[in-house]
Amino acid sequence: MNALPALKDMNTPPPRHARALWQHFSDTYLSIRLGLAVLAFALPILLWAWGRFVHGLPLQPSMSSYFWAADATQCASFPMRSLFVGVVIAIGACLYLYKGLTVLENYLLNGAAICAAVVAMVPERLGTDDPYPRVVQLFAQCPAIEQWAVEQQPGLPYHYMAATGLFVLLFIVAWFCACKSLEYLPPDPPLTEGQFRSFYRGIALSMLIVGAIGGLAVYLLRHEQTPAMFFLEMAEIWVFAAYWGLKSFEMSLTKLEKDPEAAVSNAVASGAAQDIERSGREAGQPAADVQPPA
Repeated sequence: MNALPALKDMNTPPPRHARALWQHFSDTYLSIRLGLAVLAFALPILLWAWGRFVHGLPLQPSMSSYFWAADATQCASFPMRSLFVGVVIAIGACLYLYKGLTVLENYLLNGAAICAAVVAMVPERLGTDDPYPRVVQLFAQCPAIEQWAVEQQPGLPYHYMAATGLFVLLFIVAWFCACKSLEYLPPDPPLTEGQFRSFYRGIALSMLIVGAIGGLAVYLLRHEQTPAMFFLEMAEIWVFAAYWGLKSFEMSLTKLEKDPEAAVSNAVASGAAQDIERSGREAGQPAADVQPPA
């Protein structure tokens, strides 16, 4: 009986106040952003740990390789496939459900979501003419996969094309769209607008650089049984996680979701201060000596 009051409290909606209700429902956006950060950060760790300690699989050459990861007794189950596909699909769903501040950002995130779905649902292409060492081992352990690769797999590497498209779109978001909300920062935030802008640009460049190194590594290490590509992909997806962590921190400061009236007031005050500073420069006066109009 003691549990009934607690259950009743848990089933009590927020107060009948517009701001309280707004803040309650705006938590959905925070949950989506944090979900993106946590899923992206956890994916490589989960793949390695679950594969190693639950299924006895060694670290694979890449995260995409976990789709096909199996020993000779696991050819019917491919035990890591569900984890890989499930987490990437969840990331894609969050990207689609999250609505960007601008129309362009929203379209880019929707495109990235489609790319994530393709990455999850279309496995990496298994070369049959000049297969990698791990592919040779897979064909030896699971002959049916070799037959599938010869007869049924797509002719183009849609998996890698979608993965490249995903991070290119996210690079564009981080470089061109992420800073559009910075005007709503409050006065004297822990990080200034310039610092946020530098962090976003750094994240965007990191995505580009790590992706380029990864593409080069795929070509140079194509015949090597090495986990180098796994760690490069881990770095890339952790940069992705860092973006959403930083965006969550920024949005908590701007209060665009929790208190949009205060956020708009900050933007208006910031714009007025910039206009005053600009007027002072044009008039040759120090900004402190220029007063706003009455």
